[in-house]
Amino acid sequence: MKKIFLIGFYGYGNYGDDLLLKSIMIILNEINFDGILYLPLENDLHFDEKFSFQIIKISRMNFYELRRSIKDSDIIIFGGGNLFQSETSYRSFMYYHYIASLGIKFSKIILLLSQGFGSFSETRSIRKLKKILAYPKLYANLRDKTSFNFAKKINNNISLGVDIGPYLFINFPFKKTNKISVCLKEEHDLDILTDFISAFEDFSISTLVINSSQDALRNYELVENIRKKTKLKADFPFKESQKITEEISQSKIIISDRLHSALIGIFFGGHTITFNNVKNKRVLKNIREDYNFFYKNTSEIPFAYYDAISSNYNFRDMSVIYREKLNETILNIKKLIQSVL
Repeated sequence: MKKIFLIGFYGYGNYGDDLLLKSIMIILNEINFDGILYLPLENDLHFDEKFSFQIIKISRMNFYELRRSIKDSDIIIFGGGNLFQSETSYRSFMYYHYIASLGIKFSKIILLLSQGFGSFSETRSIRKLKKILAYPKLYANLRDKTSFNFAKKINNNISLGVDIGPYLFINFPFKKTNKISVCLKEEHDLDILTDFISAFEDFSISTLVINSSQDALRNYELVENIRKKTKLKADFPFKESQKITEEISQSKIIISDRLHSALIGIFFGGHTITFNNVKNKRVLKNIREDYNFFYKNTSEIPFAYYDAISSNYNFRDMSVIYREKLNETILNIKKLIQSVL
């Protein structure tokens, strides 16, 4: 019986990371993997779906269990995101480095799926990552060109794809309405943002909590500001994953600090403008190079939106391109997993 160890930043109330987990599990189900999946979690997750494989949950911070499970596995999968980065913390980087190092020590096959690298605050992180990438039994399908070009110089077992988070919504029904979805993470001038939103008089506003531990307060403050200064309908922030997806799929306009709310907005063809950071820019421009509707601060949000409108940018076409690249990426990942099982 084959055994897979699947690691990611799962179970922390982060919409994007949990989408990546579910997409990986759907892929394994679709290739009829019928073995054991070891899944490290800090907080428990419940799955309504029925899978062809057995899920064994282990404690994310129990290093004895991690070591035992990795040694017992055939494949180590890093399942999406920028796990190898030290911008958040060097400790986070070293956690995933430890997992990869054990995989190398026990001569396991390592797959990096829907991964990107960086940003890095310390050069020692880059040196350690290069050593991991040089492992002959490592294979990767990466989600941005910068990470791909970096890894390809070190290891030939590298391919380029797109972020696979939206895969579980490939047949998701939706209908566009006069709705704006707003996903805040960064500090914003809420008066400026409210003034911009107030121009859309016949729209309702949905605020979305993409990261439950970081985003809630800012989005609640925005709702209160909108209610105080406008007559627009603004519900309290949505936190449940299915509801977040429904709101984004129905929205004609998406303003997103977070990567996966932007990706879902583009996937469903909404007019999507996105916070300008390295990760967001790399992943989105890998879908379509001419996408350039980013903002660095609140005052740039109206300009990014009106740039999209004045240029007649076709977000439906971008949605089609993303779906085509996503299907190709999923096919390549399936082939890769099947080739090493």
